[in-house]
Amino acid sequence: MAEVAVASAPAGAPPRVVSKLNPANAVTASRFLTLPGFYWAVSNGHHQWATLFIFLCGFADKLDGAVAKIFNCRSAFGEFFDAIADGVCYGFALIVLAAFGWAPIAPIIIGVAMGVLNSVMRLVYVRRAGRPVNYKSHLMERVVGYMGAMIGWATAGFAVELMFWFFVPAIVITVAHDAKRMLVDRVPPLETA
Repeated sequence: MAEVAVASAPAGAPPRVVSKLNPANAVTASRFLTLPGFYWAVSNGHHQWATLFIFLCGFADKLDGAVAKIFNCRSAFGEFFDAIADGVCYGFALIVLAAFGWAPIAPIIIGVAMGVLNSVMRLVYVRRAGRPVNYKSHLMERVVGYMGAMIGWATAGFAVELMFWFFVPAIVITVAHDAKRMLVDRVPPLETA
Protein backbone atom coordinates (compact mmCIF):
# COMPACT_ATOMS: atom_id res chain seq x y z
CA MET A 1 0.00 0.00 0.00
CA ALA A 2 1.20 3.46 -0.83
CA GLU A 3 0.49 6.65 1.02
CA VAL A 4 0.66 10.36 0.43
CA ALA A 5 3.93 11.87 1.60
CA VAL A 6 4.36 15.05 3.56
CA ALA A 7 7.29 15.93 1.30
CA SER A 8 6.69 18.98 -0.83
CA ALA A 9 5.36 18.72 -4.35
CA PRO A 10 5.24 21.48 -6.96
CA ALA A 11 2.10 23.61 -6.82
CA GLY A 12 -0.73 22.03 -8.81
CA ALA A 13 1.09 18.69 -9.11
CA PRO A 14 -0.44 15.53 -7.65
CA PRO A 15 0.95 14.60 -4.23
CA ARG A 16 4.07 12.44 -4.27
CA VAL A 17 3.45 8.80 -3.31
CA VAL A 18 5.93 7.16 -0.94
CA SER A 19 6.00 3.43 -0.22
CA LYS A 20 5.92 2.30 3.40
CA LEU A 21 8.85 0.05 2.48
CA ASN A 22 11.59 2.68 2.25
CA PRO A 23 15.06 3.23 3.72
CA ALA A 24 13.90 5.52 6.54
CA ASN A 25 11.30 3.04 7.78
CA ALA A 26 13.92 0.27 7.54
CA VAL A 27 16.20 2.28 9.85
CA THR A 28 13.28 2.79 12.25
CA ALA A 29 12.51 -0.94 12.21
CA SER A 30 16.19 -1.76 12.83
CA ARG A 31 15.81 -0.26 16.30
CA PHE A 32 13.92 -3.39 17.32
CA LEU A 33 17.08 -5.43 16.63
CA THR A 34 18.79 -3.75 19.60
CA LEU A 35 16.23 -5.06 22.09
CA PRO A 36 17.39 -8.72 22.36
CA GLY A 37 20.97 -7.54 22.89
CA PHE A 38 19.81 -5.04 25.50
CA TYR A 39 17.91 -7.76 27.36
CA TRP A 40 20.90 -10.11 27.20
CA ALA A 41 23.24 -7.41 28.52
CA VAL A 42 21.01 -6.42 31.43
CA SER A 43 20.16 -10.01 32.37
CA ASN A 44 23.87 -10.87 32.51
CA GLY A 45 24.93 -7.68 34.34
CA HIS A 46 26.92 -6.22 31.44
CA HIS A 47 26.43 -2.49 32.02
CA GLN A 48 28.62 -1.31 29.14
CA TRP A 49 26.95 -3.58 26.60
CA ALA A 50 23.50 -2.47 27.81
CA THR A 51 24.56 1.15 27.42
CA LEU A 52 25.88 0.42 23.92
CA PHE A 53 22.63 -1.24 22.82
CA ILE A 54 20.46 1.61 24.12
CA PHE A 55 22.85 4.10 22.49
CA LEU A 56 22.49 2.27 19.14
CA CYS A 57 18.72 2.35 19.52
CA GLY A 58 18.80 6.12 20.17
CA PHE A 59 21.26 6.68 17.31
CA ALA A 60 18.95 4.85 14.88
CA ASP A 61 16.10 7.02 16.19
CA LYS A 62 18.00 10.13 15.11
CA LEU A 63 19.32 8.55 11.91
CA ASP A 64 15.94 7.65 10.43
CA GLY A 65 14.98 11.31 10.00
CA ALA A 66 18.23 12.06 8.17
CA VAL A 67 17.73 9.02 5.92
CA ALA A 68 14.17 10.17 5.13
CA LYS A 69 15.51 13.57 4.13
CA ILE A 70 18.40 12.19 2.04
CA PHE A 71 16.21 9.70 0.15
CA ASN A 72 13.20 12.05 0.03
CA CYS A 73 10.94 9.41 1.57
CA ARG A 74 9.47 11.34 4.49
CA SER A 75 5.88 10.34 5.14
CA ALA A 76 3.12 10.61 7.72
CA PHE A 77 3.27 6.84 8.21
CA GLY A 78 7.03 7.02 8.83
CA GLU A 79 6.57 9.70 11.47
CA PHE A 80 3.83 7.66 13.15
CA PHE A 81 5.95 4.47 12.95
CA ASP A 82 8.87 6.34 14.54
CA ALA A 83 6.68 7.46 17.45
CA ILE A 84 5.41 3.91 18.01
CA ALA A 85 8.99 2.56 17.81
CA ASP A 86 10.01 5.08 20.50
CA GLY A 87 7.31 3.77 22.80
CA VAL A 88 8.04 0.10 22.18
CA CYS A 89 11.83 0.36 22.43
CA TYR A 90 12.05 2.67 25.41
CA GLY A 91 9.09 1.03 27.16
CA PHE A 92 10.75 -2.38 26.77
CA ALA A 93 14.05 -1.01 28.08
CA LEU A 94 12.35 0.53 31.13
CA ILE A 95 10.53 -2.71 31.95
CA VAL A 96 13.76 -4.72 31.65
CA LEU A 97 15.60 -2.26 33.91
CA ALA A 98 12.89 -2.53 36.55
CA ALA A 99 12.70 -6.33 36.27
CA PHE A 100 16.42 -6.69 36.96
CA GLY A 101 16.51 -4.05 39.71
CA TRP A 102 18.57 -1.49 37.80
CA ALA A 103 15.84 1.15 38.19
CA PRO A 104 12.90 1.77 40.58
CA ILE A 105 9.70 -0.08 39.69
CA ALA A 106 6.95 2.40 40.72
CA PRO A 107 7.93 5.34 38.47
CA ILE A 108 8.49 2.93 35.58
CA ILE A 109 5.00 1.46 35.97
CA ILE A 110 3.54 4.98 35.97
CA GLY A 111 5.69 6.01 32.99
CA VAL A 112 4.83 2.91 30.94
CA ALA A 113 1.11 3.35 31.73
CA MET A 114 1.29 6.97 30.55
CA GLY A 115 3.12 5.80 27.41
CA VAL A 116 0.40 3.23 26.66
CA LEU A 117 -2.27 5.91 27.20
CA ASN A 118 -0.36 8.23 24.83
CA SER A 119 -0.20 5.46 22.20
CA VAL A 120 -3.94 4.84 22.47
CA MET A 121 -4.59 8.57 22.04
CA ARG A 122 -2.30 8.57 18.96
CA LEU A 123 -4.39 5.75 17.46
CA VAL A 124 -7.57 7.72 18.15
CA TYR A 125 -5.94 10.73 16.48
CA VAL A 126 -5.11 8.63 13.40
CA ARG A 127 -8.70 7.37 13.32
CA ARG A 128 -10.04 10.93 13.57
CA ALA A 129 -7.77 12.01 10.71
CA GLY A 130 -8.72 9.00 8.57
CA ARG A 131 -5.10 8.51 7.44
CA PRO A 132 -1.69 7.72 8.90
CA VAL A 133 -0.67 10.93 10.60
CA ASN A 134 1.67 11.68 13.45
CA TYR A 135 0.60 13.89 16.28
CA LYS A 136 3.63 16.13 16.68
CA SER A 137 4.35 16.97 20.30
CA HIS A 138 7.55 18.88 20.93
CA LEU A 139 7.06 18.41 24.66
CA MET A 140 6.77 14.62 24.26
CA GLU A 141 9.95 14.62 22.16
CA ARG A 142 11.78 16.19 25.12
CA VAL A 143 10.27 13.70 27.57
CA VAL A 144 11.33 10.80 25.31
CA GLY A 145 14.84 12.27 25.19
CA TYR A 146 14.90 12.43 28.99
CA MET A 147 13.64 8.83 29.08
CA GLY A 148 16.54 7.75 26.86
CA ALA A 149 18.96 9.58 29.14
CA MET A 150 17.47 7.88 32.21
CA ILE A 151 17.89 4.48 30.59
CA GLY A 152 21.49 5.34 29.78
CA TRP A 153 22.14 6.49 33.35
CA ALA A 154 20.62 3.28 34.73
CA THR A 155 22.70 1.08 32.42
CA ALA A 156 25.81 2.99 33.45
CA GLY A 157 25.11 2.09 37.06
CA PHE A 158 24.24 5.58 38.32
CA ALA A 159 21.93 6.03 41.30
CA VAL A 160 18.79 6.86 39.34
CA GLU A 161 15.89 6.77 41.80
CA LEU A 162 15.45 10.56 42.01
CA MET A 163 15.83 11.01 38.23
CA PHE A 164 13.09 8.45 37.60
CA TRP A 165 10.76 10.17 40.06
CA PHE A 166 11.34 13.51 38.27
CA PHE A 167 10.19 11.74 35.12
CA VAL A 168 6.72 10.94 36.55
CA PRO A 169 5.31 14.50 36.72
CA ALA A 170 6.95 15.33 33.39
CA ILE A 171 5.18 12.52 31.52
CA VAL A 172 1.86 13.00 33.36
CA ILE A 173 1.80 16.72 32.47
CA THR A 174 2.85 16.00 28.89
CA VAL A 175 0.17 13.35 28.31
CA ALA A 176 -2.49 15.58 29.91
CA HIS A 177 -1.41 18.50 27.71
CA ASP A 178 -1.39 16.40 24.55
CA ALA A 179 -4.75 14.71 25.31
CA LYS A 180 -6.79 17.80 24.42
CA ARG A 181 -4.89 18.36 21.21
CA MET A 182 -5.21 14.72 20.11
CA LEU A 183 -8.76 14.01 21.25
CA VAL A 184 -10.60 17.35 20.93
CA ASP A 185 -8.83 19.86 18.69
CA ARG A 186 -9.31 19.91 14.93
CA VAL A 187 -7.03 17.60 12.91
CA PRO A 188 -4.90 19.67 10.52
CA PRO A 189 -5.54 19.13 6.80
CA LEU A 190 -3.28 16.93 4.71
CA GLU A 191 -0.14 18.80 3.61
CA THR A 192 0.49 18.47 -0.12
CA ALA A 193 2.78 21.39 -0.78
